[in-house]
Amino acid sequence: MAHVAPDNRRPTTGAPVAAPTDIDLRRKLTTTVVLVLFALVAIAMATFAWFSIADSAKTRMLMIDANADGSLRFDLDERATFDEYVHSLGFDQISERIASEKGVDIDASKLKPVTTSDYQTFTFEDGSTADPATGAYLEFTLHFMSSTDLRVRLTGQDGDGGVSDTRFSSDTQGMASAMRMSFTADGHTWVYNPNGGGGSSGSATVFGLDSGEATAASDMFDLITETDKPVTVRIWLEGTDPNCTNMLKGANYSVSMRFEGIEEQ
Repeated sequence: MAHVAPDNRRPTTGAPVAAPTDIDLRRKLTTTVVLVLFALVAIAMATFAWFSIADSAKTRMLMIDANADGSLRFDLDERATFDEYVHSLGFDQISERIASEKGVDIDASKLKPVTTSDYQTFTFEDGSTADPATGAYLEFTLHFMSSTDLRVRLTGQDGDGGVSDTRFSSDTQGMASAMRMSFTADGHTWVYNPNGGGGSSGSATVFGLDSGEATAASDMFDLITETDKPVTVRIWLEGTDPNCTNMLKGANYSVSMRFEGIEEQ
């Protein structure tokens, strides 16, 4: 008679074992927990800058300076003739205008981390809307005029007589990289990101500037001879930037802008 080997795959003690479906459920549960943990880590990494600096940013303005060259001029108000516009505006003039229009004392106010998807409306980390009247970000209008048809470009080149190029500056590491400035005219917004350009998308163009350089990548709006063009300028601390951390608490900063006019061919 043939000998039948015992089935060693089952215990001979008769003790109950987990059904295969239970094991599958446990594996699925373990996998789900791991995935959830990874998701939480990803969320924490994405929002670290917000949580780190929210409600604690203490940023003071040192200087804003804007300069234009040659046949390009600007001012804080619309003027009747080209000769009435100026080549340079300093901190005192710009801060006085922001104070009169927004009620913000730049010397006492502090930028707060904000972000924006359309470069028109700015929000805090919790999704609530930021108001420039609180000094959370800066907003003012520059009026441009030229003596010939040209395109206005933001430039990274220094001007004559030691005139600074376009830049953010700070003694605190990371502060300049976390800042942004934008210019809105003719239904389009151009954004200077010191970390580099991001190209065009819809009604916005994001670009960077290398020190000492001026390229078509930073071309912005067009001017018609002796025709005023209002441009809304905004300056903010980008809350989603990885440099926007508690290290910026109490940081000072300065902003300089330099524009040049490129005659259209």
